[in-house]
Amino acid sequence: MILCIETSTTKCSAALGRGKEILASREAESPEGGHAAALAPMVDELLEVLRSHEGATLSAIAVSAGPGSYTGLRIGASLAKGLCLGYRVPLIAIDTLELQAHQAQCALPEGRTATLFPLLDARRMEVYAAEFTHTGERKQDDFAAILSPEAPIFGAASDPILIGNGATKARGLWPEHSYEVWDEGFAPTAKAMVALATAAFEREDFVDTAYWTPNYLKDYVAVIAKNKVLNR
Repeated sequence: MILCIETSTTKCSAALGRGKEILASREAESPEGGHAAALAPMVDELLEVLRSHEGATLSAIAVSAGPGSYTGLRIGASLAKGLCLGYRVPLIAIDTLELQAHQAQCALPEGRTATLFPLLDARRMEVYAAEFTHTGERKQDDFAAILSPEAPIFGAASDPILIGNGATKARGLWPEHSYEVWDEGFAPTAKAMVALATAAFEREDFVDTAYWTPNYLKDYVAVIAKNKVLNR
C-alpha cells in the first residue's frame, strides 16, 4: 500500500491505496496554515486502517511535489519525510500539475482528443501551468505565468482545456478563442494520486528523502496584511 499526501491548495487530503484500489481516504478544506492541524490526524486514521487489515503493509509514501501553496507543500513534505524515515520506506514525489492533468484525462469522454493545461492559482492574475496531451504526455515543463487578455496561455494548441482553480481566472478572458474551463471538481487530491504513485513505485522512481524539496517554482514572498499593526 502507498500513503499519498496532497497539500498544494486549500484542500488537504490523504489516501491509502495501490493501483485502482483505494483502501481509505480523507480530505478537508482548510486555509494554508490549517494544513498543519488537519493533516496529521488524517494520516493517523489511515495508518490505523492499514494496521487493521491483516497482511497489508506500507510500501511507500507519495507527496505532492508542487508547484502550489508554499506553506501547504512545506507541511506535506515535512510529514511525508518524517513518515518515510520512521517506517523506512521510499519517498515518491508527484508533480501537482501532472496530477491535475491526470484527473482531467480520466474525465475526458472516450475518443476525445484535447490539449490539457492544468492551472494552479498563484494569486492576482498569476498561475502555475503546464501542458499535456489527452494521453498524459507532457508537452511543456511547469512554468509561472501572468494571464493576459493579449496572449492566450494555450497559444496555438488544438482544443485546449484549462483545468483547476487557476483556470477560473481565464474564464471569458479570450472571447475570440475557443477553449474550455474545467475548474469545479478538479482540485488535486490524494485519492487521484494513488494511480500515479503506483506507476512511479513500479518504476522505482523515488527521490532522496533527506535532500528532496518541493518545486515551489517561484520564491516565497511574505505579505503583511494592510490592517496589521506592527509593534515598534
